[in-house]
Amino acid sequence: MNEIPEIEEIRSASEKQECRRVFVMKKALNLFPPVCERILRDEKSIEMMRAVNASLAVINGLFVTNCLTIIAYKLSIPFVLTGSEILPSLHRIPWNPSIFPNSFLSSSDKMTYSEKLISTLVAIVDYTILSIGAPTHSVKTYAKDKPDISFIDLLHQAQFFLIEKDVLLDYPLPQLPNVRYVGGLAAKHSLPLKGGLLNFVNASTNGIVVVSFGSNINDFPAVQLEKLQSALKQIKYDVVWRQKKTSFSHKNIYISDWVPQNDLLGHPKTKLFVTHCGNSGQFEALFHGVPMLGIPLFTDQFYNSRRMTEKGYGLSLDIENFTPKELIEKIKELIENKTYSEKIKRASEIFHSRPEYPSKKSARHIDHILKYGGEYLKSPCQESRLYEFFMIDVLAPIFVVISLLIYLTCLIGKKCLTIFCKKKTKTD
Repeated sequence: MNEIPEIEEIRSASEKQECRRVFVMKKALNLFPPVCERILRDEKSIEMMRAVNASLAVINGLFVTNCLTIIAYKLSIPFVLTGSEILPSLHRIPWNPSIFPNSFLSSSDKMTYSEKLISTLVAIVDYTILSIGAPTHSVKTYAKDKPDISFIDLLHQAQFFLIEKDVLLDYPLPQLPNVRYVGGLAAKHSLPLKGGLLNFVNASTNGIVVVSFGSNINDFPAVQLEKLQSALKQIKYDVVWRQKKTSFSHKNIYISDWVPQNDLLGHPKTKLFVTHCGNSGQFEALFHGVPMLGIPLFTDQFYNSRRMTEKGYGLSLDIENFTPKELIEKIKELIENKTYSEKIKRASEIFHSRPEYPSKKSARHIDHILKYGGEYLKSPCQESRLYEFFMIDVLAPIFVVISLLIYLTCLIGKKCLTIFCKKKTKTD
């Protein structure tokens, strides 16, 4: 009987977490269309862009900013789409949803049957609904002098796709000639630390744990913050914690509302990165070979946390249900068990062994598109109709013919059986 309140408490916390995810997504989806509307109707800014006479536009392909492709269309500028996640329904890579996971689902490429089913259903929805981020009105409304075109057909006109993923951190993924994975665009070599932060790090004898949740730390309820504070002040390591100004302080914790995260991760005294699993932060940890403790908050961060643990680069923690003791134990495990650091350092070594970093690789592809265009790299499937892409026009007649053959076979079999039974009756 004593366990029932604990179960109810866990269930309640889980429901709260799910509700918060849904709330954040709904808020984002409701927030961006009006912003997009204002940008697309800002003729002064558009004319300023026209005056630049650009040869190519590089646009983030996520739903937040993909409406900007209308400006490129209006100005007759070819465009390249970038982003940490560009949905397969857009770049049209032949994509088996039971093998290649969706970034908005926290599953790996080793799915259970139920995960395969959910992933497939989500893929069907993704391919059939109107593209997320579509403007309030038709493309023709904003580009009156251009031929009418649907928003999804406009997105399919992208010359090239640069997607911030990498097999070292993500799962092996397929690609077409005009799709390249360039995960780690923001990762770079660290610079020397300065000021009070440098003094704090230099004074550390056991090593540094970097804690950063970006600007999302303000979303944490007081109870979660108290548990984080309780755990971090008990560990033997020194902590650099990016957090909004607070009255909380402890001798082993350096708190600031901004820290040079990349420079800290590149410091030789850094032992661990406690992160909300943002894509850029994870690639910085990979770049410098630092194990991670993932505490995801919403959207693709749960997927990012899962891929990191699957690779053996760290462990994850549920922000709603963890205890200070659990956090302390996981920090100790990640630092003292060298398996985690060895795996991510090996991945980091492979990352650095490549002939060029993602930023240079991206620049090379953009230069190529500027010089030669990207039409010759496109597969016909990227501009085909959905029924053609899924081969419905091919499979439907085959299905009809097979069904007809089965029907005729059954009909003939039934007729033959009837004749045989009649002859047998007469014989008897």
